[in-house]
Amino acid sequence: MEIVWNEQPMSVDPSVFMKWFDDLSETQKVLFPTHWVCSEVYNGGFHQYFSNSTGLHAPEAVLGFRALGLDDIADIVDRAIAVFGKDYPRARTTREEFLDAIEGDDISEWNPFFELDDEFYEAIKIPGAPAFHTDDRFTIAAENYVRSET
Repeated sequence: MEIVWNEQPMSVDPSVFMKWFDDLSETQKVLFPTHWVCSEVYNGGFHQYFSNSTGLHAPEAVLGFRALGLDDIADIVDRAIAVFGKDYPRARTTREEFLDAIEGDDISEWNPFFELDDEFYEAIKIPGAPAFHTDDRFTIAAENYVRSET
């Protein structure tokens, strides 16, 4: 399987990404968007994820988490997507403008994902695992998924 983590086309036109994404293998279509959700949310929460270019494939991440058997995490991502309203904005500038329009001094005021971040962190960790455990539920599910696909 070809590695595609850093191959996402950078374009302001989301259709360029969607064409590229459609050409990926089914395994890549599951792992690419889910990997980016985990990477971005771990680094700076959903606010960062949706502010970056990788946020355009959030709907595909929901499907990917479901394919991995992580329905609870898919539900959290789906609720984060719902913050944007009925029609999810694939265009980064539209998501940024939406988020920039939210005002407040405290993070719980300006970050509509504040509580969802905590839910995500709690849902993805392995119950009973020690602090700073290197694996999480996504990593284990992704490894199992790849094994089952080969």
